[in-house]
Amino acid sequence: MTKPTKRLNKRTPTSNRADGSSAGGGRNRSGTGQAKARKSIADNKYVRVAAIMFLPILFGVFGLIVFPPSFDLSTNNVTNPSNSTQKEPIIHGNKRRNDKIRDKTKNVEKSTQSQTRIDKKSKERISETESFKPAILDSLRMQEIKVEGNIVTPVELTQNNPASPVKVYKIEGFLTDRECSGLMRVHQHYLTKTSSQNPIICFDSLSTLRRHLQDAGMKGVTVSYKDFTEGTACINSSFSERLGSSLTWSRSTSFYPTESKFSTVFEDRVFQATGLKQSNGGKFQVTSYPEGIGYKTHTDCTLGNHDKRDRFATILVYLQDVEEGGETKFPELGISVKPKRGQAIVWNNMNSNGECEPISVHEAAQVRKGHKYIIQRWYYYQSFAYLGRRAPEPALPARAPGQPRVSCDEYEHGSCRWYDEWNNDHLTEYRALQSGLS
Repeated sequence: MTKPTKRLNKRTPTSNRADGSSAGGGRNRSGTGQAKARKSIADNKYVRVAAIMFLPILFGVFGLIVFPPSFDLSTNNVTNPSNSTQKEPIIHGNKRRNDKIRDKTKNVEKSTQSQTRIDKKSKERISETESFKPAILDSLRMQEIKVEGNIVTPVELTQNNPASPVKVYKIEGFLTDRECSGLMRVHQHYLTKTSSQNPIICFDSLSTLRRHLQDAGMKGVTVSYKDFTEGTACINSSFSERLGSSLTWSRSTSFYPTESKFSTVFEDRVFQATGLKQSNGGKFQVTSYPEGIGYKTHTDCTLGNHDKRDRFATILVYLQDVEEGGETKFPELGISVKPKRGQAIVWNNMNSNGECEPISVHEAAQVRKGHKYIIQRWYYYQSFAYLGRRAPEPALPARAPGQPRVSCDEYEHGSCRWYDEWNNDHLTEYRALQSGLS
């Protein structure tokens, strides 16, 4: 291989004219002129290179002056508002991290909006609660009324015990046959609608759960507080399904004022016959007891409770006859009432000072033959803002839409009952609050 040859620039001698121009018509110059020309060309070349390199910087400074950046403190990014379509910057070259920051920002914004809505609702509720004036209900005022043209008269069942702070009354024909049949039909419709779902079972305590396990012949099963869904007194769905096949319960469906035309008819009739004011009434409950089911001795009010927002009185109406069993018994008062279609019984659970009376204790005897249906409503000593209104159901425990619950009360003084709605009674925080009021 031959080495490349280095080309040399050869100078061609020229003759000078008097005017100093070259003989080549101005193309060829003298040695000094050529040197100056070469220096000028070199200088111009460096100027052009410097200008080309400096232009982007110049344009950048100009852009910053015309379009100043905005600082978004919520995302810690610097963005140019003049270019809304530009891609978001990749922080440290990590797009995934940038996406997380963007998503987190969106979540914060959604959370803030949601919290704003919650705060607004809370303020509305607080405002409504603050402006609410409670009504006191401290007595029964019984009188005869007309029901579809028939006069019905209350009969006192405690007349042989005039000193008793608890009064019990019976009212035959309080509801018509048509009304009784309609209530049972609607109740059965809701039971059929939810029959495909197993309920979640809740207990008033760990000891109650253990007692029910013994009754079910599951003595070898060890349970602890870890078996309850966190934040609740309920066991999970799978455990509920397993235990549910061994438990028995009554079933209760509820409706509220304004949800049914009958609610207005019923509460007006109750007021006319007993003096129990609509403002102090809670929800309406239709309950059914199949054979072998009852409810142990209990009080409708809470003994030792200092909160006046408690159940002052109860009205209970039998929707059909029961062949055998199913009586409502008051052991301390020596009273037993046999179910009879359309017949109501009314009694006060608290005295005129708003204190729960222990002699109001009662039980629903087991149905030995037939099927028992009742409708009942509680009336409270002191009303409160959301009494008689359907409350939003709590999120806990996690459950399928429309899944019912079973609540098993204190083992010695209660039984298990199926419900088509959820309230806050099974939440541990709510229970702690309620104990603080006792």
